[in-house]
Amino acid sequence: MRLSEVFARHSAADDDAPMLVTPAIRPSAREQLATLERLGLSPQDGVTEADLLADREVAQAVRQHPYVAVMHCLARDADGGLTHHPHVTTVDLEHVVGPDSYPDLVRKLAAAAGSTSELGEVRGGVDRERNRWVVRFRLGRITREIHPRLDHDNADLDVLPWIFDAVCLPGQASAFVRHGQKITVAYVPRWHVDELQRVLDRWAFAA
Repeated sequence: MRLSEVFARHSAADDDAPMLVTPAIRPSAREQLATLERLGLSPQDGVTEADLLADREVAQAVRQHPYVAVMHCLARDADGGLTHHPHVTTVDLEHVVGPDSYPDLVRKLAAAAGSTSELGEVRGGVDRERNRWVVRFRLGRITREIHPRLDHDNADLDVLPWIFDAVCLPGQASAFVRHGQKITVAYVPRWHVDELQRVLDRWAFAA
């Protein structure tokens, strides 16, 4: 999927996103990479400002959607171009809509968090009486059971942050930002997560 499509507004709910009264001064690609590196997301394979700006579509997205577009680029898989950061991944909200999709999401998030070796007994199901999906998994010695809203069209936004954090290793936390029908999730040291989340929230209006 092209970056221009990723950052297109896909739902009416996006129209309610807060907008700034005056345009903010957008940071350069170099400043964005430096901030993310300082907050625990060092670029992989030596990705530089020049690498970002060499692709016209990427350069435009990075200017228009500070930090959010760079995070999305870091989440690309090996065949998606540019780079792939081991602790950044993207969730497609329209794909997490069934009993098997939530266990798949847990495994994907655990891979980004680096906690796959601690993950076990991942199961999904449905509780029709309560109108809920069921996802159950063990991380280390802790077993969790989460009940997302039963919806065949979109993931349950209320429970996703719980799932993001549930796969964290000790001393680790998740920060995330929504853009259209996708959410990019990053796993960083806990002492960086509050500032990283503030940065992402600050620029989410442009996503």
